[in-house]
Amino acid sequence: MSERTAIVLVTFNGWEMTRNCLNDLAAQLNDSEYFVVAVADNASTDGTPENIRREFPAVHLYASPKNIGFGAANNLALNGLIKDGEAFDSICLLNNDTRLQPETIPQLRNAWEKSQSLAQGEGGKFAVVAPTVKNPDGSEQPNYFAGLGPEGIGSIAFFKNAFRNEASAAKILQGTPTQTAQGSLAEVHWTSAVCWMFGKDLYDALCKENPGGTLFDEKIFMYYEDADLALRARRLGTRFYVAGDVALTHLGGGSAQSNTRRALQHDRAQQYVFKKHFGFRGFILSKSFRFTRSLVRIAASLPRCFCPGGKQARAYVKHHFTLMKAALW
Repeated sequence: MSERTAIVLVTFNGWEMTRNCLNDLAAQLNDSEYFVVAVADNASTDGTPENIRREFPAVHLYASPKNIGFGAANNLALNGLIKDGEAFDSICLLNNDTRLQPETIPQLRNAWEKSQSLAQGEGGKFAVVAPTVKNPDGSEQPNYFAGLGPEGIGSIAFFKNAFRNEASAAKILQGTPTQTAQGSLAEVHWTSAVCWMFGKDLYDALCKENPGGTLFDEKIFMYYEDADLALRARRLGTRFYVAGDVALTHLGGGSAQSNTRRALQHDRAQQYVFKKHFGFRGFILSKSFRFTRSLVRIAASLPRCFCPGGKQARAYVKHHFTLMKAALW
C-alpha cells in the first residue's frame, strides 16, 4: 500500500471553523498522491455541506441526515473512503476547530513512523501519535493523560479527584509525559482526540475487536469516545506518544463553556465507558466519583449563595445538584 494518509474531520454547524481548517490543509488537498481528506457532516443547518462541495471539491464529503455524534461520524467517513476505493496506510483524526501550518500533517506523519519503530522496539505492536496542542494565545493546552505512571491513574487516586477543583484534578490526570530515546517523542497513557495519527493496521484491528465492526463505539454519542478507543487500543498493544516538535492550535479547548445538559452527557458517557471496561467496579467508581464531586462543590459554593451578587453561585449549586441526583440513578 502506498504511503498515503487519510485526514478526517467531523462538522456540525461550524462552517467558518471548518473553512479555516480546510484552507490550512490546502497543501494536502492538492496532493492526492499522499493525502486524501474527508469530512463527515452531522446534519449541519448552516450550509456547511453545500459550501464544502462548492469551495473544496477535492474533499470527500459524507453527509449524515441526522446528528449521529462524533465517533459515528468518523466511522461514516472512514467507511465511505474505503467503499470509494481510496487507499491509505495511516489515518489522521483532526478536529475541525484547529489551525495548523502546511507542514503540520507531513511532520506528524513522520513522527508517527518514528513512534511505530519506537513502540515495536519496546514490546508494543502499534503507535498513536498526537501533536503538541496550543491555545489561541500560544499557551500549552494539555491533550494527554499520563498521571501516575504508564498505566494511568488508579481507582483510589481517581476518586480523590472528586475532592479537588477542576484545575487541580486535571493536573493530576495529565501528569508528566515520559521522555523516550526519540527526544521529540514523549510517551503518555493516552491522548485526547483533538488530533490522532495512527496506522491503518491499528484501524483494522480495532474494527475487528469491536462488536459493531467500526473504529468508534457508536453507543457513545459524545465525550469519552477517545478514552474508550484508547483503552481498546492499549489492550491491542498500542503505545501513545506526543510529538514535541509538531504543534497545532485548538480553538475550542481553551474557551469551552460548560452547561448542565452537556455535563450530564459527559457524566453518562463516563459511566458507560467505566462499566464497559471495568465492569461493576467501574460502574460504582463512576457513580461515587460523580456524586462526591458534586456534593463537595455544592458544599464549597453554598456560603457564596447568601452573599450579595450570589446569583452565579446559586446557579452553580443548582447545576451540581442536578448532576448529583443523576449520579444516583
